[in-house]
Amino acid sequence: MGHSVLVGSAFVAQYPEGGGSFWVPLQYLLGLLELGHDAWWLEYFWTRGDSALDRAYIDTFLAHARDLGVGDRVILGYVPTGTREEPAGPPQYFGTTEAELAARRRDALLLNLAHSVTAPLREGFARTALFDLDPGTFQIWAHQWDMGVGKHDAHITIGRHLGEPDSPVPLYGISWERVWPAVHLPSWPWQEHLGRGQGSYTTVTQWWNNQYAFLDGETYDCNKRAGFLPLMPLPERSGVPIEIAANLHANELEDRALLARSGWHLVDPGTVAGTPRAFRRYVQTSRGEISAAKPAYVKARAGWISDRTICYLASGRPCVVEATGAEAHLPTSDGLRFFNTLDEAADGVRAIEADYPAACRAARSVAEEVFGTRVVVPDLLRAAGA
Repeated sequence: MGHSVLVGSAFVAQYPEGGGSFWVPLQYLLGLLELGHDAWWLEYFWTRGDSALDRAYIDTFLAHARDLGVGDRVILGYVPTGTREEPAGPPQYFGTTEAELAARRRDALLLNLAHSVTAPLREGFARTALFDLDPGTFQIWAHQWDMGVGKHDAHITIGRHLGEPDSPVPLYGISWERVWPAVHLPSWPWQEHLGRGQGSYTTVTQWWNNQYAFLDGETYDCNKRAGFLPLMPLPERSGVPIEIAANLHANELEDRALLARSGWHLVDPGTVAGTPRAFRRYVQTSRGEISAAKPAYVKARAGWISDRTICYLASGRPCVVEATGAEAHLPTSDGLRFFNTLDEAADGVRAIEADYPAACRAARSVAEEVFGTRVVVPDLLRAAGA
């Protein structure tokens, strides 16, 4: 058996309608297990103050874990009322006991996704590695709010361009190791390409986020709406059907009308991608992905790339996505095209459609060569100092 690793997160069980979120820790768990490591998913859930609702969320999370074959590798910690930094008491664990977890911690690496496992819950691990999934904004927030970033043994980010001259975000004295996000290729097998005129280009996104970061008098906007608005003419410019699964409220009539008038087909993400299996099916039956990035990611130029996009690539679905600096560190690929402007996005789609089967093969190839867990996980463990 290889390394003992606990993949720690706290953003999945609390968001039961987010089928795509479930795949983020799952990719690393499956990749570690496939490579022979003693891996576990450690998910924390902070009470919402309603015991019946809490139990429904927990049951949904555990049911998805069992359905995807990892129920015996998932530990859920139910944290009583209190703040994230100061829980009111010790968690109640599903899948293990506190004593068993304490024994496991002594020899284990904690891979702390997005700073999910806060200080009181990190005690007792042989080694801890913070794994940043929101490069640029995370560094700003961590510095401003003293999130204890320097209190990990290693610091890892998917921001390949973080620290480059054209990325304005300071590193604040932290030495960040850089790795790509990972996709477990056996879970995302190649899908035969669609015929001419079949399927839509799609994406799954939060329309509103209401988070902002502030640096040197500049605002870093995390709302995807602002990123998509310049792309409204894209269906007409590109000549392909485009569908967006976004969480617009029913009363957001102006935005709904704008999307419809511009040729964007709006669907409910909870309906098409509300479970891990539904999310996978939605990605695999799409023609490809077209997506903006959060304006904050574009402005930070830290090299973010979406964990969703690499699922499209693994499925053999070409992607046209907004540039964030990641493109400077990736091989040129006909299956993964970056844009800075509306015209570049339209050009990217037309180039894919000019030889769609070749673009599909290229998409899968870049997933295999760059983002597959067999490539990423060894780099990740080295970066963690395991």
